[in-house]
Amino acid sequence: MARTTIDTWNSKFLEQSPIFDSIRDVSSPFVAENTWPSLEEFSTEFTKRNIQSQNGAFIQSVGQGAAPEKFDDHYESRIYLKGELQTRLENWHDYFNAMCWLQFPKIKASLNVIHFECSKTRKAGTNRSLLENAVTLFDECGAVIVADDDVLLDLIRGHEWDNLFCDNREAFGKNIQCYVFGHAMHEKSLAPYLGMTTHTVLLKKTTDFFTLAYSEQLKEIDQIVAGMWDDRRIQRTKDLQPFPLLGVPGWWHEKQDESFYSNVGYFRKKSVARK
Repeated sequence: MARTTIDTWNSKFLEQSPIFDSIRDVSSPFVAENTWPSLEEFSTEFTKRNIQSQNGAFIQSVGQGAAPEKFDDHYESRIYLKGELQTRLENWHDYFNAMCWLQFPKIKASLNVIHFECSKTRKAGTNRSLLENAVTLFDECGAVIVADDDVLLDLIRGHEWDNLFCDNREAFGKNIQCYVFGHAMHEKSLAPYLGMTTHTVLLKKTTDFFTLAYSEQLKEIDQIVAGMWDDRRIQRTKDLQPFPLLGVPGWWHEKQDESFYSNVGYFRKKSVARK
């Protein structure tokens, strides 16, 4: 699809919201500059971190190619087989995708191999599988929520938002935390709007998890969630829990008061049909 807007580089974007915390470290080499990163600069960071596909191909940023003529030329195939991550320059969506590869290389490699294998076996003219739809949703709009108490996770499953965000407000950062993964969610967070909903993997960990350095928390999340995809413990979009991201204390730039959380258009009740 042709672009209808021109993205403008903002080296201060990390200061806009805690939503960017999950990619703060990997973004640091790039926000030190006042211009968009080059393909070579992306690739340098991939090389430093030894990022690979599950096929053992070392990831490097490359320009967009021509329309694929065979299976091996498709986007996910090039990543899996050759480590070629097609990256549009001066483009926020692709910038954040590269940051996710740098910060969550195991998860990204797991999602990539699922796409590759499913595409390879899919019959021509047929739709993507439920698994592929789940992979795409998480890749674009996913997050991971870790809590030390099943009660907190059950509030998310039950869409009991007032209880979660108001009654348990002090638990955020101590007993529960959200880590944004999906690069589309990061892009949307440049200009956040009510309605932003992420689709989450919920993890139960002990309180000790939150005493780890933030970088170690991210590494552990990368390992665990990648394993969940590898083991096919996530099979469909309904296995991901919707979560109104801007309800997290401090993640909306305006007042988060009773009126804010009473907006049922955003903080929706659980559908009876959802299982």
